[in-house]
Amino acid sequence: MRGPRINGFQSIIRGCQDIMGMLVFSGVFERNPGLKIVCVEADAGWAPHFMYRMDHAYKRHRYWMKCAELQKLPSDYFKEHIYMTFQDDWVAFQMADMVNTRRLMWANDFPHSDATWPWSQEVLNEHSKHLTEQQRNDICHNNVSELYKLQLAA
Repeated sequence: MRGPRINGFQSIIRGCQDIMGMLVFSGVFERNPGLKIVCVEADAGWAPHFMYRMDHAYKRHRYWMKCAELQKLPSDYFKEHIYMTFQDDWVAFQMADMVNTRRLMWANDFPHSDATWPWSQEVLNEHSKHLTEQQRNDICHNNVSELYKLQLAA
């Protein structure tokens, strides 16, 4: 642990970035086009910048770093194969158009201390008010239902 203990709370995002980068840069998704990965409890607001940096690294440094040769940009694999769950992440809702909204899944994280409960509806209303109804429905329930093949109650 570096610095105050609370700083370690932030490290979960970096750990997930390392794993997602490893899967993309090693060509796992290219070899397994139907593979879907869910990155949980690490928020999602960081994803656009991370995808940009992955593309930058691939374009400029892949040869001397001996990266797998990919048919698409790293960000394309990320957008297609990686789902992200998040709860109290205002930025994730703001940048929804910069990622694949069909891969974002909101969760309230109950009963953990980082949960939005008992203010989940208020948080959702405030954070998603700029989204279309379709985007909000996808993020709040359609995406998870489709991914896990769940039937939504009528």
